[in-house]
Amino acid sequence: MKRRMNLVALALGLTSVLGATACVQNVNAAEEGPVYVQYEGAWPAPEGVANIIYDTDIADDVDDAGGLAMLHSYVSEGRANLLAVVCNSACLYAAPCAEAINTYYGRPEIPIGTYKGPSEVTPESYTYCKPVTMKYENTMVDGRDARDAVDVYREVLASQPDHSVTIASVGFLTNLTELLNSEPDEYSDLNGVDLVAQKVKLVCCMGGNFEDFESAEYNFMCDPAAAQLVVEKCPAPIMFSGFEIGINVDTGERRYEMEEDNPVRLSYDLYLTDDTGLATRWSWDLTAVMYAVEGLEDYWTMERGDISVLDDGRVTFEKNEETGSRAFLVAKADVKDVEARLNEVLIQAKKDNSDERKFICIEDKNGRIDRRGANGETWGIWSSDNLVSYSNSVGAYMSLDFNGCGIDVYGGLDSDQGMFQVLLDGEEVAVIDTYAEKRVGSQGLYSVHDLEPGDHTIKLVLLEEKNEASSDCIIRIDAFRIMEN
Repeated sequence: MKRRMNLVALALGLTSVLGATACVQNVNAAEEGPVYVQYEGAWPAPEGVANIIYDTDIADDVDDAGGLAMLHSYVSEGRANLLAVVCNSACLYAAPCAEAINTYYGRPEIPIGTYKGPSEVTPESYTYCKPVTMKYENTMVDGRDARDAVDVYREVLASQPDHSVTIASVGFLTNLTELLNSEPDEYSDLNGVDLVAQKVKLVCCMGGNFEDFESAEYNFMCDPAAAQLVVEKCPAPIMFSGFEIGINVDTGERRYEMEEDNPVRLSYDLYLTDDTGLATRWSWDLTAVMYAVEGLEDYWTMERGDISVLDDGRVTFEKNEETGSRAFLVAKADVKDVEARLNEVLIQAKKDNSDERKFICIEDKNGRIDRRGANGETWGIWSSDNLVSYSNSVGAYMSLDFNGCGIDVYGGLDSDQGMFQVLLDGEEVAVIDTYAEKRVGSQGLYSVHDLEPGDHTIKLVLLEEKNEASSDCIIRIDAFRIMEN
């Protein structure tokens, strides 16, 4: 016979959450078993204006960009406040991509954070986030310029009224793990669990597979330990939009009703390798965002209960309608009705950046770049792959004439890489060492943003000198980003 026994209260003793009580309980008093957070009271359904923190692996799939566009539409409608965007993958172009989208929609002030912990989940998902970073206005060279996501989380949560924040988590649970494990700081005297218990009303998470319990969903499979910790430890109720919800919903075909220069439209085109407007993408993240703001409406029902995550990312579920603090969406409406609503919200927000600063991206294979050997050779010196152009010929160089007031140079790091000299208008301005113990496919290598507006020439020269730990002197160049006058 199953009976519930209170083991330990989370967050301020027995934490009052919207008139309910959250605590940790063992589902089986007679033997060791899963430990579940219990939530005594009515489910905290979304209502009124949603105060959203968007926790996204923007870069891995284009539905993350679509979810962010939806949030800007909801903000414009007065249905949501977008408090912050935090990126939860290891991709260096996620945070600047998110900032570029926010800036395009006229909200550059929204705080941006990125995961800076030990996980190395999907570091090179560059399909659309790198082009958006390099072609649209943002303040970062790459994600190293972004704040730590936990720092952003704690500052924003501490500033909000109690039980007022909804976290829309649409990627890996790395940031939420770090948040829950965080200690008191200058923003709050509370640890992470207590801060979430006090400030968060609801977490809406795209994750898990609640139709096929023998299969693991991608977000949980990539980092099951993070998923386990959040599901076990988070004191706030969590609503999951599982794999089975988004896989049946296609969106994106109305993106050509967006402005031609919309970065989300570009993201879909690049991800789908389609410029006809006919291709669509499944809508995992979009459904989670939609629930976070609109609630169930007539689109879904829900199953409430106790959920655990296994070591391989699969989930278990036991129904518990009275005190379960976890739930998942169940399809109700005709899928065409859900698609219509998602597409409507996706394209609704408009550009609001009349003072936009223009950037031009010159990829490594662009014909404007002069590639030569030390003696002026034009063949056999530089090679290319699908990401970079590279050489280990001492004295080989790349040269680019440009008009603007700043430039960023992007390239790779690795254990076989060497050094290059940067010449700007004929003067040496830097020597860059691209050796690293671990490979980085692309990041900012050199930047200058305070040039006199006008014509300039940048030249990168491969040096004989290299780090003594390097096995070769290769340099790998990805792109140049020019800041126009």
